Amino acid sequence: MEVNKRDELPDVATLEIVVRPDVGVTSTREQFLQDRIRRVVAPVIALELLPRTLIQIVVQIVQSGDTKILNTITLSASINATYMALLDAGVPLRSTVSATSIIYYTAATSDASKTNVLIDPTRAELEKIEKDIASVHTIAYELKGGKIERLLLSESVGSFTEDQVFECYDTAANICEETNRTMREAVTKSVQQKSRWRET
Repeated sequence: MEVNKRDELPDVATLEIVVRPDVGVTSTREQFLQDRIRRVVAPVIALELLPRTLIQIVVQIVQSGDTKILNTITLSASINATYMALLDAGVPLRSTVSATSIIYYTAATSDASKTNVLIDPTRAELEKIEKDIASVHTIAYELKGGKIERLLLSESVGSFTEDQVFECYDTAANICEETNRTMREAVTKSVQQKSRWRET
């Protein structure tokens, strides 16, 4: 859309991201999400192809997948949804983006040192383990040709080891590649459905 003169950039597009909460008014939580989404999507948008324009992304949280103390599920879902929205809107992109959430929690066993892993858990799953969560990780990758190109975001909160971080990166890489394949299939199906009118 047309950008305000005061925000206009002569050689690139202006990127604006707005996150609206599921209930209540915007808080620091939404500001946090806006900042992280911008960090991930800005490098993959070809902003130089749309100078003096505004790309406005509005993320409306319909129902938060997180508990009150977490942001990880909402953040990874928002990143994936933002990428799909940009793709659907025809915004020029350099590559694809995929994000995932990984949670380490203490297992309910006699061995207190043992930890379990949850990948992209539901809210119900989070509520069951909320008191036992050791660390939370949100990881986003840039992909080209369906393969991991580079790490765009690594948000970690809690108590974790260096080995767990590297394990997170490897696990997230596999999950993001799988998510990317699912996105490609969804886009292919959508394009096919929208192109059916040509066959009649």
